[in-house]
Amino acid sequence: MTTSIQSKETSKAGIGVALAFVLLFFFVSGSCGLIYQIIWTRKLALLFGTTAYAISTALTIFFLGLGIGSLLGGKLADRTRFPLRFYGVFEIIISLWACLFILALPMLESILPTLLRLADFSHFTGIALRALLALALLFVPVTLMGATLPLLSRFVAGSNRSFGRRLGALYAVNTFGAVLGCFITGFVLISKLGYTRATLVGFTLNLFVGLGAIALSFFREPISYSRNKTDSDTNDPPCETRDNTAGSTALQSPYTTKLLLLATAVCGFSGLALEVILTRLLAIVFLGTTYAYTTMLTAFLCGIAIGGACAAMVADRFREKISVIGATLMVLAVCVVMLLGWTAALPERFIEMSRSVHTEWSGVTRGTFLLSFFTLFPMTFLFGFLFPLILRAYSAVDAHTGRNVGRVYSANTFGGVLGAVAGGFLLLPRLGAHWSILTLALLLLFMGILVLWSCGTTGVRRKTIVTLILLTAFGIATSRIPNDVSRELNIGYVPADHRVLFFQEGVEGTVVVTEPETAVAGEDRVLWINRVQATTSIERGVKMNRLQGVLPLLFERDYPDVLFMCFGSGITCGTLALYDFDTIDAVEISPEVLEAAPFFGKDNLGVLHNPKVHFHIDDGRNYLLRTDKRYDVITFEPMPLALAGVSAFYTREYYTLCLNSLKPGGIVSQWIPLHSNDPEVVRDLAYTFTSVFPEYCAFFVNADLFLIGSDAPLKMHYEKAKERLSTPALQPILEEAGLGDTIEVLSCYLFDKEGLDQFTQGAKSMSDDRPLAEFIAPRLVYARLVPESLRLLLPNMTNPVTAVLPESIGTEALHALEKRYHSRRQDMDALQQYYGASSFDDSAANGFIASLEIDPDNLTAQYYLREIVVAQGSLLLRWQDYERAAALIERALVFLPTDPEILALFN
Repeated sequence: MTTSIQSKETSKAGIGVALAFVLLFFFVSGSCGLIYQIIWTRKLALLFGTTAYAISTALTIFFLGLGIGSLLGGKLADRTRFPLRFYGVFEIIISLWACLFILALPMLESILPTLLRLADFSHFTGIALRALLALALLFVPVTLMGATLPLLSRFVAGSNRSFGRRLGALYAVNTFGAVLGCFITGFVLISKLGYTRATLVGFTLNLFVGLGAIALSFFREPISYSRNKTDSDTNDPPCETRDNTAGSTALQSPYTTKLLLLATAVCGFSGLALEVILTRLLAIVFLGTTYAYTTMLTAFLCGIAIGGACAAMVADRFREKISVIGATLMVLAVCVVMLLGWTAALPERFIEMSRSVHTEWSGVTRGTFLLSFFTLFPMTFLFGFLFPLILRAYSAVDAHTGRNVGRVYSANTFGGVLGAVAGGFLLLPRLGAHWSILTLALLLLFMGILVLWSCGTTGVRRKTIVTLILLTAFGIATSRIPNDVSRELNIGYVPADHRVLFFQEGVEGTVVVTEPETAVAGEDRVLWINRVQATTSIERGVKMNRLQGVLPLLFERDYPDVLFMCFGSGITCGTLALYDFDTIDAVEISPEVLEAAPFFGKDNLGVLHNPKVHFHIDDGRNYLLRTDKRYDVITFEPMPLALAGVSAFYTREYYTLCLNSLKPGGIVSQWIPLHSNDPEVVRDLAYTFTSVFPEYCAFFVNADLFLIGSDAPLKMHYEKAKERLSTPALQPILEEAGLGDTIEVLSCYLFDKEGLDQFTQGAKSMSDDRPLAEFIAPRLVYARLVPESLRLLLPNMTNPVTAVLPESIGTEALHALEKRYHSRRQDMDALQQYYGASSFDDSAANGFIASLEIDPDNLTAQYYLREIVVAQGSLLLRWQDYERAAALIERALVFLPTDPEILALFN
């Protein structure tokens, strides 16, 4: 007797140890799953493009594979006596496939352009080709991933009394593993190791899990289940088997099983659609950096994991599980509606939080997580709570355990696929974020009412009371939400003195155009994309765009065919279109940006209607992959580098793609901002560029660096440049931007090849495998490091005289350019004070006055001196410090005697 008791206790202890190991394995494989998902999705985005359609294609294949795998895994789980061993084998195959995936990418990168060009340059055939490639690359591992939950569910099932607890625990630990995998991949692995070595981390962990599961299976398998009559044969009502000890729920009614599958599909559909839509909204608040997206996804998964863990503790205790499911769905609908009001208030909370941590990056990141978590928690908790509950209501411990788990998981996953597609491509562009969320809330509410009233043993009176209470809560929540949460979030970041001219939500982003209330004739307008200031038509912004538009005109050769990417306000494209190019292919990822272009018509010169400009809606990098056309000029102005995905336009592989798309002697023009960048990142970006192009040089204006690359020597031709810049079409707009003097344009020359080599000495190269800038730039969003970058640039400045062909410039122009160069060196010193000193410090004004003493015709120094005097003089006059104001104004009038803005102050 004693021996028998000891044997049972030993057996229980062995089962407990086995379960602990299985939970550990599933936790680690959950982490690996997110590591792979993030890496595979990002790597495929580099190959297929970053358009929402391309990314959605890859994600659809990913989730379809999971759904199919869960069905197949469920069937396998019920037929084998070794589910744990199969799980281990599958994990090993997944790990090996992950390595093959990362090793096969270079080969695919070499053949993909040919395949895309064979697709006849058609948008839809391109999508079909991407889908086939994604299917070939992802289907095997994700199908095996999908099979793991049914296999482990079969292994850990135990008795009906503990089945819900064990299934819920499996689901929760796997999701907690996904939380960890998401966090470490987004914050550590890719930034520190790069994609390839991060994959090797996942491979190692997966291999450990697979081998450990196989080893454990030799101790705990084989297993078998016999159908217990008390579990399956019952006289209880057809919806649920009632167990007074809060045991199992074995379903008998086909209608009920279908209803539960529909409910879990609706949860998957709503959950993924809401994730797509809310990520768009929260990115407006938190800024769309890699870290922000990682933080939001981590917070989303946290809520689901906690909900799953709570469901594990109570799933076996509910006697009327289906009624609870129906009521929970209705509560979820109320929480989704309440989310709108909370989200609308996030900008104010985010600003307060940022100020409280002094905009320090790690503090802002922690605050972002907390705000995301508490915003999403009620909704994500209930989504996580519902899945184990539905799984328990649908399944019992019998010969079909694996099949039942596979069906529920696949229904949830297939619903998620449809939700992700519908959220991005149907709901957002057709209804907008606000009404999309309300529509999904109504869907959940309807599903909850349907489940509550179709099944369960609760009396009509109790069902009526529950329904009325929850409908009332839904109505109250709806009455307290803003009119349009997306509009409020976007416009909330617009300056208070601006009016909104254009607002449009699209598949790729939300586009807004504003202008100051006092603006006239279309001046000083701002283009916002997902609340980020993409470009402006203020004088300084226009000057930068104009310079980039005329840079190709400074060199000796002609350029009939131009490729311009990242259209923005169209000012650069409009400037290019004024010269006698044959064709300009303009690529823009968002059609809403083109819709907003007419609001910048004054500065982009109506470029939308220029017959030589041909527009393409596409991701610029993908366009280069799939076109076989060669260009004389390739120029682009990406969004700020801190935003997720933008670093793909600054890598060695991208520049190689550009070089291969050039005609002999063609040039590539690349913009590198000094704002929100530190000197080392600027050096790394420049070095990456120079490591690809045989010949290169650099120009500079404001706080913006422009790199020029080619396969031929880059020498400026003064006479040709003067002739081109003096055309009746170009001359007036260049004068308006402060570039009306050919000497002024040529003096923007900053580095020749040797100067750039000295500047970039010791720098690191950015690659697709390790895009360092994507992880460094977000940390610098609040940094003010322009002065440091300027100090690094100054010692290596090149005299533009050496970059001009001697036979193309006369003596007088040569002396003027020489003098302007020395004045511009003084400008660089003054700019350091301008960007770094106090607004009330005279050092910046003194610096630009010193520049004008060297060359009174220096238009850049004139512009900055005017800016400083008008701003500082106005404040001094307001404070009645007339003596200091008069002294400042009088010094400025020496060099700007007829300037109307300064004279207005003086009078």
